[in-house]
Amino acid sequence: MLLTLASFLLPPLFVFGVYHLLTWFNVFRINERVFWKRVAITSAICHVLLVSGFFAFSYIDAGNTTAFGIYLFNRSNFWRLMTIFDTAPMLVIIGLLAGLDRAGVNPPGLVAITVAITYIVGSVQWFFVGGGVGALLERFFEGLKTPEPEDDEWM
Repeated sequence: MLLTLASFLLPPLFVFGVYHLLTWFNVFRINERVFWKRVAITSAICHVLLVSGFFAFSYIDAGNTTAFGIYLFNRSNFWRLMTIFDTAPMLVIIGLLAGLDRAGVNPPGLVAITVAITYIVGSVQWFFVGGGVGALLERFFEGLKTPEPEDDEWM
């Protein structure tokens, strides 16, 4: 139960930390953008970092296995993590693989195609999710502000 809770809490904390690093050092001139775009860009960057780490550690975990694709698809937690965190890329990958299977085609480089889809579609997915969360937070924080009094009313 604790690992499940941690798996859902760590990515938002990671986005929070990377957001502050990006704004402190003004990477990509992020401070000039509106709040929801800052959160969206940070979410996409964090997705790229997390997926890169997953693929790197999966490759290391595969060890002496000559077929990394077999390990990735059959013995790693790839599908479970895709189902939970990267639903849009998972649907694209399953649709592509189902179409190729129906056509009876087995092209080379399916692992590279899968990695590319995961990076591109997943980053776009998390850009929009992060942007939506950023827009909601922006609206929430604007509601907390007290209105400034008008200067003309005291006369």
